[in-house]
Amino acid sequence: MHARAKVAAVAFGATLSLAGCSLAASITTSNEYDPSDGTGATVGDISSENFLLITTGEGEAAALIGTLYNAGADAESVVISVGSDSETVTVPAMGSLTLGLGEGQEAFVTTSPVLPGLLAEVSIAPSGQAPAEKPLPVMDGTLPEYDAVLTQLAEYEG
Repeated sequence: MHARAKVAAVAFGATLSLAGCSLAASITTSNEYDPSDGTGATVGDISSENFLLITTGEGEAAALIGTLYNAGADAESVVISVGSDSETVTVPAMGSLTLGLGEGQEAFVTTSPVLPGLLAEVSIAPSGQAPAEKPLPVMDGTLPEYDAVLTQLAEYEG
């Protein structure tokens, strides 16, 4: 009987010490981060997610892909800039706008300022607010999901 009490006490102590691990550890899943290859930014009610520039090389045609979200109650005009090119888009209230070259997407085609594998810069400026400037990953068609964008870009350009 005495041995059972010792085993129970050890099991109880182990349970308490293991349960306490999460008290001191930082919960990283509550931190905002970019979960994919692209970059994101938030300015006011507008947030950009997974922005990437897809191209075959520096000085070549490039497509900006990603999504803009509007958490506000009113539609918002947003100026997006990559290099010397800018485009103004309207993001619906409580909605989203997808940038890309597919059906139902808003096209933003520019010239790549850098080689694939390097970083360019993207600026996102909702009307009446200071722009957010973020590093913009530049990718080529090495990964199959981006090769499809290059095929769309060739058709768009042609």
